[in-house]
Amino acid sequence: MTSETDPTIAVAVVVEAGRVLVGRRPAAAVEAPGFDEFPGGKIEPHETAAEAAARECLEETGIPVRVLGRSLFVAAAAPPAISFHWATPVLSAAAPRPPFAWIPVADLPLRRFPEANAPVLALLLEEAAVAQGGS
Repeated sequence: MTSETDPTIAVAVVVEAGRVLVGRRPAAAVEAPGFDEFPGGKIEPHETAAEAAARECLEETGIPVRVLGRSLFVAAAAPPAISFHWATPVLSAAAPRPPFAWIPVADLPLRRFPEANAPVLALLLEEAAVAQGGS
């Protein structure tokens, strides 16, 4: 049995060579139409959040990933809670299925993400700045 603080959604934050895997939700989507998103979805009862993030990434993008040991839990004001998992593609330079594409991390501020993604976006941008010698 899960508690209200357990994540119900798992998301893969797939980063490679200064780029991150991002897709755009269809304009007709029920939730967050037209918003950008990282690949992810519901956690099945038989899997961990990290396993769900990897599975959802493969299902949505066609790219198999290896989940790294880094994650971030976001408890939204209203359910669902989201578990973000940093990952790397198993095959370098793999081309994702649309609507997903490799986006430079520096371009993330130009995109529109749901509010629950704000802490992840901030971390990605901070790490990119440090990698380029910024502060």
